[in-house]
Amino acid sequence: MREISLKVPFCYILSTALFFFVLCPPCVYAGRDDVVVVVTEGTCAVYGNDRKPARDNAIDDSMRKAVEQVVYKYVSEDVVIENADIINEGIYSKSEGYIQDYRILKEKIADGHYRVSVRVTLSARDIKDDLAVAGIITDGSQSEEDVEAVTVEVVVSGIEKYRYFRMLMEALETDIKWVDAVHLRRIEADVAVMDVDMQGNAAGLAKSLTLKKFGNFSLDLTDGNSKVIELNMVKE
Repeated sequence: MREISLKVPFCYILSTALFFFVLCPPCVYAGRDDVVVVVTEGTCAVYGNDRKPARDNAIDDSMRKAVEQVVYKYVSEDVVIENADIINEGIYSKSEGYIQDYRILKEKIADGHYRVSVRVTLSARDIKDDLAVAGIITDGSQSEEDVEAVTVEVVVSGIEKYRYFRMLMEALETDIKWVDAVHLRRIEADVAVMDVDMQGNAAGLAKSLTLKKFGNFSLDLTDGNSKVIELNMVKE
């Protein structure tokens, strides 16, 4: 029997691959669990003859859209709309921090707008962690026996009175049942830094503290990740 050759020219394979990766945005290409590659198109209106500001803003727009796509990987549209302010402030406002690398695929000016297609590599794990810290997503899949013991650094600013800080310490030590111990590292001016030994994660601790009613004050989450949460004490 005569052997049939199935060799395909390399140029055909290359052109097919380029068509898939370049001409089909926006797409999310999954890599490792903590890294994804996203292709998006950013736009910005061009004013006057200076195109550079429009180009820079279009690139920034593409970065934000890349982060938005990863957010929608973990959160439904309804949840995003419901928590728009939190996500805008806690995630989208720091989009550049999630970007590991990017490559401009094509750019042009059309209809008075600078349009740039960008392939972005970004940390999905960092985005997921920040969504968890903000209380947007939670992992309810673990049983109590599987919950990991962790130490979370808690930084509280805006402390006007020491007795308010004592109220916070007592709440941590007695009201939150999965907190094992609280170690004060330092307190100076209006800022206190503590290590909290607990069962669970920083997201759960942040959510519990920001939802708790202290009476004299409340706590707002200002920043955080899986190991550190930063809170601001606001007088009621």
